[in-house]
Amino acid sequence: MARVLVTGASGILGSACISALDPAHQVIALVHDRDPSSRLYTDGLINRCIEVRGSLAESERLLSEYQPDQVLHLAAQTQVPTANHSPLSTFESNLRGTWLLLEACRLAHKPPSAILVASSDKAYGPASLPTQEHHPLAPTAPYDVSKACTDLVARSYASHFGLPIVVSRSANLYGPGDTHAERLIPHCCSRLLQGLAPILRGTGAMTREWLYVDDAAMASLALLDLAVSHRGQAFNIGGGQVASVAQVAQTLVELAGGPAAQAAEHEPKGEIPHQALDTHRLRQATEWRPKTTLRDGLSRTLDWWKDRAHLHQG
Repeated sequence: MARVLVTGASGILGSACISALDPAHQVIALVHDRDPSSRLYTDGLINRCIEVRGSLAESERLLSEYQPDQVLHLAAQTQVPTANHSPLSTFESNLRGTWLLLEACRLAHKPPSAILVASSDKAYGPASLPTQEHHPLAPTAPYDVSKACTDLVARSYASHFGLPIVVSRSANLYGPGDTHAERLIPHCCSRLLQGLAPILRGTGAMTREWLYVDDAAMASLALLDLAVSHRGQAFNIGGGQVASVAQVAQTLVELAGGPAAQAAEHEPKGEIPHQALDTHRLRQATEWRPKTTLRDGLSRTLDWWKDRAHLHQG
C-alpha cells in the first residue's frame, strides 16, 4: 500500500485520479477551496481520503506529517481568462506553489519515491503541429508562461537534485466534474440544459485536442510509475481527438437538442489558435491508450450535467 499525496484533489483531474487509484492506497487529498459540486464529494471519493484543507504554502508540514510515498501535483489556477486578468495570482499559484512543494520534497526526511507534475500543452505556446516534446517552450500569454515555468522548475529539481519527477503535458481536459463556466464545455452544457444558446468567446475556429478526464487520469498514473526510470522527462498526453470550438459546441447542441451556438466576431486575446500533440513517447513507454471518443465523452459529460441539474432541483 502506498501513501499518495494529491494536490488539487477537488479539481477535475485530481478527482479522476483519486477515483482511478488502487483502493488499497491511502490518499492525502489537499483541497484549497472546497467545491461541493466536485466529484471528490459528489461521488463519495473523499471517504477514502485524508482531507487536508490548506495550500501549497504548507508543503513542508504536509511532507513532514504525512510522509507520502508518491505525489501527484495537479493543483493549479487553470483558467486562461483569469490569468489574463490576474497574472500575479496565477504565477503565485502555479509557479510558487510548485517550487514550494518540490523544495519540501527535496528536504523531506523521507522523500517521495515518485512525483508527477502536471504541466500543459499550453506550455509550448504557438507551435508546429503535432507538437513533440523536443519542441521549445515558447509561450507568451500569462497562463501559458505559468505552465512553462512550472515545467522547467520540475525538470530542474529532477536533473539537478535527483528527485524522481516526470512531467505531463496534457491536451484540453474535459469531462464530468468540470463546472468552470468560462470553459467551453461546461458553458455549453449549462446553457443548453436551460434551453439557451451557448455563446462562444471567439469565432469557433480555434482547434484543440480534447482529452476525456478519465483517460488523462489513467495516463497520469501510468507516468507516475515512470518517475524513476524516466526521471526528468516530459510526456505529452493526448487522445488524438482534434476538433474546433465550433464543432464541439455543435456536437453538444445535437446531443442536447438545443439552439445553435452564437459565435463572436473575433478570437479572444491570449489564446493559441491551434493545438495538437504527438504522443509517440508516451505510447512507447507505457501501455496507455485513450478509450473515449470525443462524442462519447461529450455525451457522458452532458449526462453528468443532467444528473447534477436533477439533484439540484431535488
